[in-house]
Amino acid sequence: MALSSDVKTVRYGSPGNSTQPVNKPANSGITVYRGSIALCDSTGNVKNSSSPASTDTCWGIIEDAWSGAMPSSVFNGPGIVIPASTTNGVVSIEIETGSFWLASSTGADAITEANVGATVYVADETHVALTTGGGRPVAGIVLAVDSSLGIAVKLGPVAGTTGGPS
Repeated sequence: MALSSDVKTVRYGSPGNSTQPVNKPANSGITVYRGSIALCDSTGNVKNSSSPASTDTCWGIIEDAWSGAMPSSVFNGPGIVIPASTTNGVVSIEIETGSFWLASSTGADAITEANVGATVYVADETHVALTTGGGRPVAGIVLAVDSSLGIAVKLGPVAGTTGGPS
């Protein structure tokens, strides 16, 4: 289900030097939401994570938009709307890196306590899944499972994958 507003995402653990925010260029013609999983496509530009692809790289959680000269057409309210008339890369998206509580997919992709330490995959903007589902990118590693908070995931690539923070 695609998001229609910003979401609150809670950090797992304490931020430190390895969890510094990064800025990545954004594609034009997209809407991304604060608190959603941040994916970059094969060109290195941020995309909406409602339709992840195996070639995408997970960086963290969308925090905000930034640009030295933010085009006035960029809507920076609930969600960050970058019109198709904006040139790719003109707007940068600030991404929080590190570990966060996310939601688990259900059914065969449900994540349980038995999966702590396993690699999980981006299912959509706020959910992680246990399997690749035939083409999902790596989200990161499961750190903890809590029935009320969700799944704590260290976002970013794991051994044998490329891109994103490590």
